[in-house]
Amino acid sequence: MNVGIVGGSIAGCSAAILLLKEGHEVTIFERSGKALVGRGGGIGTTTSLMDEIKQDGLIGSGFAHFSINKMPLIGKSESSEPLGKTAWSIPMQFQVFQWNELWRSLRQNVPNKNYKSGIKITGAEMLETEQVRLFTNSGKNYDFDLVLFADGYSSLGRNILFPDVKLQYRGYVLWRGLLPENKMTGMTLLKAEILRLSYQGEPGHNVVYYIPNQNGSTLQGERVFNWAAYIAVSESELESVLKDKNGEVRDGTVPPGFLSLNTENKLKKFLSKNIPKYYADIVLNTKDSYLQVIYTVDLDSYYKEHMALIGDAGIVVQPFTGSGVFKGYNNVKDLIQCLKDETSLKNALDKWSKKQLQTGKKLLALGEQMEKAFIWEQLDFAQVDEETTKKWWKDSVTFPDNFNYKEG
Repeated sequence: MNVGIVGGSIAGCSAAILLLKEGHEVTIFERSGKALVGRGGGIGTTTSLMDEIKQDGLIGSGFAHFSINKMPLIGKSESSEPLGKTAWSIPMQFQVFQWNELWRSLRQNVPNKNYKSGIKITGAEMLETEQVRLFTNSGKNYDFDLVLFADGYSSLGRNILFPDVKLQYRGYVLWRGLLPENKMTGMTLLKAEILRLSYQGEPGHNVVYYIPNQNGSTLQGERVFNWAAYIAVSESELESVLKDKNGEVRDGTVPPGFLSLNTENKLKKFLSKNIPKYYADIVLNTKDSYLQVIYTVDLDSYYKEHMALIGDAGIVVQPFTGSGVFKGYNNVKDLIQCLKDETSLKNALDKWSKKQLQTGKKLLALGEQMEKAFIWEQLDFAQVDEETTKKWWKDSVTFPDNFNYKEG
């Protein structure tokens, strides 16, 4: 089968590798003419999923990462400065790594002849020949038996297939930054952990952990400190936050180096007040921080005719679930199995879509539970004991089978 993939990021490259292994013809269209580096910081997923993608040949066995075994829940108090008070540590099995390194590893496994960069897809339509035609900004068209849109949360494909489906703003943004360990002041005190830092009576929290550097080094002194702060922003204030240093209002993301000085100062002031000094100092020393608006999207189908959505082009869930980076991988694994099980493409897509909806809606429900706990009803971990924190955690979130976190 001849498959076109719109979007050459994580989901698109993962899909191409899997489909090529099954003998399908694949063409990726990536609108950027440059390598997709510098577009993300630290990300993570479960240890079991990382093992699976290595077995499938998407990345090598030596892929640089840190293994995480617990998530301390920490709050700020004067008596426990500069590191804060730990209410409880949640046991977990997780791996964290560089977005850039993951994309490079995947891209290396997609032959250049199958990857067309610098080509923007502007439209798509079903033909009477049972093929899908993709239109490009150059005026050249391409026809395929099946098209997969892997073009992210603001997907052109989703807009084409389901124009009435809109992004839903969740009332908060994710402000992120990276600081090389050798730029940190004082001793480096982090361990193999993902820390969640509560604010003092304010909604939201800050996540912090180490990731390997751009060269894949995990050695002490060469690591990178990754922080990601969830901060509530009213819808009326959103446009102001998205106005970059040049006065341009960005659409959902303000990239590194473009955050306005006024916005950056306000955010730094907020974190300095609400998190322990050690971590606040790291935020203050970070350059080129960036910001993304948190949205969700719900769907009633993952496909129409011979066009389908994978990754964040499909259902979009809150980041807490840790599911985002390999949604496209799981989508395509399921699609390949459905293509083997069914005799027609229509039946395969129908069966596949129902399974993706079932999984996606479970994750969306989980994301809403975690959002409620970690944003709107976030405990101040400096003010509670371990027993209270454990009860809050168990009462707040009900996990699907085989999820990320291991409850203690």
